Amino acid sequence: MKKNRKKWLKRIMWGIMAFITLNMLLPSKIQNPVEGGGKNSYNPQSFWHPWGDHKHRGVDIFAPKGTVVHPAVGGVVVAAMHTDGTGGNIVLVFSSKMRFHYYAHMSEIDTHVGAIITKKSVIGKVGDTGNAAGKPPHLHYSIPSVIPQGDWRWDSGMNLFFVNPVKELDNVGV
Repeated sequence: MKKNRKKWLKRIMWGIMAFITLNMLLPSKIQNPVEGGGKNSYNPQSFWHPWGDHKHRGVDIFAPKGTVVHPAVGGVVVAAMHTDGTGGNIVLVFSSKMRFHYYAHMSEIDTHVGAIITKKSVIGKVGDTGNAAGKPPHLHYSIPSVIPQGDWRWDSGMNLFFVNPVKELDNVGV
C-alpha cells in the first residue's frame, strides 16, 4: 500500500512540474492591466526614454486613482509589498516565457505572494505611491525577462533584459 502511494505521489509531482514548465514556456498574449485602459492612456515613446541617470524601463498607464489593475497575463505572484523606493506599492508576477511583470505606484495591493492569478484577477488599484507621489495617478508596467525576447533592451545595472511593454500592448490592439 505504501509503495503504491509513493508511486502516485511521484506521478503527481512530475505532472505538476510538467504543467509549470509548459506554462512558463508557452506564449501568452497580454492585456492592458489597467481596467478600461487603451492606447490613449499611455505614451508609446516612454519605453527606454531617458529618466534621470537611467532609462525608463516600462510604460506609465494613466487612469484615475483607484482604477482596478488586473494582471496583464496569468502567473504566480512572487512579490506584493510596499517599498520605500521608487515603486511604492508593487506587485511582481512570474509568468510564461520566463518573464516577470512588474506593477508599481498602486494605491493598494489586492493580492499576496504565492497567489496563482489569471487575467481576471484583481491585483491592486492605480495610484501615486513611491516616486509618483504628487504626480498624476498611473500604473508603471514593466516586463523584465531572464532571456531576450521580441523588442528588448539590456540593462547592465540590473543584469536583466526588459521587453518593450508598448509593443506588447500594441500587438493585442488595446
